Amino acid sequence: MIPTTLLEAYKATCYEIIDPKVAIFIGQENEALQTFLKENEITNWCFITAWNPFSNALPTEENSALNESLRLDLKDYKILEAQGKDTIGNWPPEPSFFVANISEDQAIALGNKYQQNAIVYGTINEPARLITLVPIAS
Repeated sequence: MIPTTLLEAYKATCYEIIDPKVAIFIGQENEALQTFLKENEITNWCFITAWNPFSNALPTEENSALNESLRLDLKDYKILEAQGKDTIGNWPPEPSFFVANISEDQAIALGNKYQQNAIVYGTINEPARLITLVPIAS
């Protein structure tokens, strides 16, 4: 289960594409993101990592190996290096991927495969949204 404090942290995170630098926030309109999507003919996307399954901190070596496995699973997609930056200050940035033109179902399947509590998903002309993959604690 996702504790509400962790859910709030996910919602406050800056999901950042590294190059070109584009900061994405859940539920916020984002002109820079929309321009990037249009210029690159991206209609839907996800932001995903394999780091820290179920938000349990793992050693860097294990997290890196998990992300390399995820990278291989994403070989058929255009991906950009990205990072999730905790704006509250509890977690160091997590290496992640911005994945272009991936279906919501496929993004969810990968999030589940890598035991993530949530992923970020978006479609052109819409704000980013957090998709939780496990129940939220009440």
